[in-house]
Formats: sequence, structure tokens, C-alpha cells
Amino acid sequence: AGRQMELSSGNYASGDERRGPPVLLRDVASLSFKTGPDSVDHYDLSRLIDVLITPVGNDLGHVAKDIEAVLATIQLPKDVTLQLRGEVANMRGAINNFAFALPLAVLLIYLVMVGLFRSLVDPLIILVAVPLGWIGTVLLLLLTDTSVNVESMIGTLMMMGIVVSNSILLVDSANRRVRAGATAEEAVFQAGTSRIRPILMTALATILGLLPLALGFGEGNETMVPLARAVVGGLAVSTVMTLLVVPVMHVLVLRRRVHIHELPTTPPASAEEI
Repeated sequence: AGRQMELSSGNYASGDERRGPPVLLRDVASLSFKTGPDSVDHYDLSRLIDVLITPVGNDLGHVAKDIEAVLATIQLPKDVTLQLRGEVANMRGAINNFAFALPLAVLLIYLVMVGLFRSLVDPLIILVAVPLGWIGTVLLLLLTDTSVNVESMIGTLMMMGIVVSNSILLVDSANRRVRAGATAEEAVFQAGTSRIRPILMTALATILGLLPLALGFGEGNETMVPLARAVVGGLAVSTVMTLLVVPVMHVLVLRRRVHIHELPTTPPASAEEI
């Protein structure tokens, strides 16, 4: 048997020379050179081609949305599918978990404050500042075209802790003054004037410290930008609203509480009076 191979000219001969002349491959097929993978990977028994992407200059969630927008314009064959996996899939799974974690965090904060204040109403007044912080977080993320991802959710949790601590300063200080004999209006006003400085210092120090990161300065900080923007946006709005909304609601509650405690009570009549 004899074999000869010349791919450039298509002279690939195969056959038994004792039975006749060899058959040239170019006589029965057409040859062409193409680029192909050295190996073929499989996932769930299907052929797989991985395309690795490293985000540069933007966060992972925003890059994933841009990729999906481009892929939506591509018409694929029926037997071909596209799927984002890896860190994108992990991120979206974590976001779904945070949808349960955020309400749970609020509930735990409320239960802790119920034990500390021995009241069911005061913790609700304190937690009023939390939705106000969420508004600021969402607004800044929308204005900066920042995606909602794991980092922004972590930043939201951080913002909630700072906002709650600021509200606790106001409510606790006002309650102490009421117990000392001050009226509801006097207690809330004095608490606001005495606590406004530490509240503003805490908020400004946090905002200014995270501002360079929120503006995206520095290489390799893209993944932390959503976290900084979530904290800055939520803290900026909630700090202002906390100093306005929380005192008003606290005055209303204290008025009702003091009024109930000061209602005159008529002692039962004695036998001599009858």
C-alpha cells in the first residue's frame, strides 16, 4: 500500500497500488484551509465556546447590560444560544438574595431598637430615615447611569447603618429632655440644635471620604464605584430629611404621649363625701 500527501495541491492519494492507480482526493472533494479551535469544550453535552471579557473603566453590571444589548441585535442560528455566565451569573444571584436581606436587615434593626428604647413607636420614627436614604441612593445611581449590583447593595446597607445612628441621636436626646420636664417642642428643638453638629460631621466626613471613589478616580476601582455612589447619594438626602422629618414625627408622638400621661384622673368618691 502506498500513501502520498500534498495538501497544497490536493494530491492526497490513497489506495492499493497492486489493485490499480491511486485515487486523488482532489478528484472527489474540494479542499480549503480554515481556522478552527485546537480543542472543543462541552457543557451539558453541548459544544461550548467561551469568550472571556474583563471590564475596564466600568462596573460589571453596566458592562453586562451593554453586552446583552449588542447580543440582542445578532440573529443566531436555531441551534446556537448565548449565555452570560461566571461573575455575571453570581452577581445576579446575589442581588436576588439581597432582595430578601434588605427587609430582614430593617426588621433586625427594629427589633434591637425595641429592646433598647422599650418602645414600639420610637424605633419606627428612627426607621423613617431609611426609605429617605433609599430615595437618594436610587436617584444618584440613575443620574450617574450606575447599575444595581452587589456593591451598590452593600453600599445601601452601609448607608442604612449611618442613617439609623443619626436618627437615634435625635430621638434619644429628645426623650431624655422630656423625662427631665421639657415640653415636646422644646425637647425636639433642643435635641436638634445640640445634635446637628455631630450628625453633619459624620455625614460630611463619610461623603467627602467616598467622593473620589464615587467620581471614579483611580485605576482598578471600577467595581467599588457603585458602593461609594450608593452611600453618598443615600447619605446626602437622608441627612437633610432626617433633620426635618424625624423631629416633626417625634413631636407628634411626644405630644400624644405627654397628653395621655397628663390626663386628669378623678379619684373614687369616699363614703364621707357620699
